[in-house]
Amino acid sequence: MKLDKEVMPGSRVKVTLTAESEDVDRAFAKAYEQLRNAGNVPGFRPGKAPNAILKRHYSQELIRELAWNVFLDDIYAPALEDSDLNPIFPPQVPSLDEVENFAEGQEVAVETVLTVHPEPRLPDYKSLKLIKAGTDVSDEEIDEQLEQLRESYADEIEVERESVAEGDLVQVAMKIIGPDGNIIEQSDSEFIADRDSDQPVARKLSETTIAEDFDDEQLAGQTVTIEATIKSLKERRLPELDDDFAADVDKNLTSLKELRERIADQLAASKRRIAERNLRNMAINVVMQASEIDLPQELIDNVTASQVQSYMQYLQSQGLSPEESLQAVHAEQETVNSQVINGLRLHYVFQAIAEQEEIEITDEDLEAAIPQYAAENDLDEQIVREAAEVHEEMEKRLRNFAMQERVIQILLENAEIEEVPWEAYPLHAKRHIDQYVEELSRSGKPAEASESEEKEINQVTDFDLTSEAGAEQPAQEE
Repeated sequence: MKLDKEVMPGSRVKVTLTAESEDVDRAFAKAYEQLRNAGNVPGFRPGKAPNAILKRHYSQELIRELAWNVFLDDIYAPALEDSDLNPIFPPQVPSLDEVENFAEGQEVAVETVLTVHPEPRLPDYKSLKLIKAGTDVSDEEIDEQLEQLRESYADEIEVERESVAEGDLVQVAMKIIGPDGNIIEQSDSEFIADRDSDQPVARKLSETTIAEDFDDEQLAGQTVTIEATIKSLKERRLPELDDDFAADVDKNLTSLKELRERIADQLAASKRRIAERNLRNMAINVVMQASEIDLPQELIDNVTASQVQSYMQYLQSQGLSPEESLQAVHAEQETVNSQVINGLRLHYVFQAIAEQEEIEITDEDLEAAIPQYAAENDLDEQIVREAAEVHEEMEKRLRNFAMQERVIQILLENAEIEEVPWEAYPLHAKRHIDQYVEELSRSGKPAEASESEEKEINQVTDFDLTSEAGAEQPAQEE
């Protein structure tokens, strides 16, 4: 018996099993034995009818069908199991009509195509070149945070005057009046006036034409009148930046200098968190771009269908009808596809590195992963721990999470990391990725990405430094 394998695109393998005539004859012999033991041949007791009589009593099609089933169970299936292939889906069992020359005394060749787990071709992930944002805090950044604090501690004093000044807190009653004179909408709003708002108070502010593509067809293209009445005008007076202000922020602070030092520490800590997150993203990004992986379309479709079904069930649990859920899913289809491809590539690339590094997740690793997993997914730590004890799926997720953290640790520990100024980092990061991938390409490493992979890479890479830094205010007295 001989097994030939031919690698095909899309992580598929065509397997050709060639069985010798002796193997085929054994399958037919077992089929005759089954018919003989059935005892349906007149004049013969069960188990006694010879093969020649069985051939005359039963149709050739029935005998071949029985022998084929024996061949699949006793020869074909065990041969696939011993082939060292790792199919994702159960193999499609060929029918007898698809096979030629299945007869006694003849060898037979059986072909089938298996979808197997992809094996990524990895770059030299132990010598990555990465850049990281510096976390120095400037006096200008501290001053900006102090101004925001002053804004939050401003006194609001109602005033009587005929103009709105910059920084005023303005309360306005708004009315939108349709072309027929009826009020379409009215509401109250409050805002802090900017420098462009210094102008005399007007009772009838403007007339405007509603866009043709407005949701309400009756109002689309119509001219409406917007009226605004100022209900109150408050002047916001900021406190002086002195030691008393620092004590107002926190009674444990005795000077403005201490407040500035606290702000500097908080800004630096925030920058460190963002810089570390972006460094991790860059390491993942480089490895993903520089890895070559042929994802099976069948796997992508299967996982996408599962994700879509879960999403629809979630939407319906939130009160949407099946029709509304389907429309929402269609609107997000491209995003879902991109997320599926991203997740599959990440899984297989990291799994390949874990196998190459012989990473084994112990119970201690699992326990250590729980707090971080809970924090990143906004879950209660104890609930995660209890879920992992009773649900196999949750334990599997935690083990996979712990494995990914170990892989990222290996990437960073062995990387060459250059630090660049905070403000220059976003541009440097994108430029570095492009140049580094080009360098890998010149050195013979795979670096080309398909259109779908480009979308995934754009999602993984997020070098935004403004999402967190500066957002935190110094801790105030409770």
